[in-house]
Amino acid sequence: MNDSNKKFEPKPIKSVLEDLIAQKPLKKGMQQIRVCNSWGEVMGENIAKYTDEVRYSHHNLYVKLHSAPLKMELSYGLDALVKRLNDHLGGEFIQKIVLV
Repeated sequence: MNDSNKKFEPKPIKSVLEDLIAQKPLKKGMQQIRVCNSWGEVMGENIAKYTDEVRYSHHNLYVKLHSAPLKMELSYGLDALVKRLNDHLGGEFIQKIVLV
């Protein structure tokens, strides 16, 4: 009945971190960060300069831009942007992009 006699097997740190991130609240937060970061990765440095804020909620990506002409230009190809971002992420994470 002495718990100190138990032997613990060492686990690789990668396995421990994967188990930790797999917990529901952490997984959701990591997914949100990954989706938000994908905007800058896919759109490139030039568009990222005009981006003030990127938020992800309920399968919608909210992007705040401070350039009206860029916002208008991007609004014509939102479906293609959704596809590019989802391809980059490797799944169907984004259903709609809302330009603010």
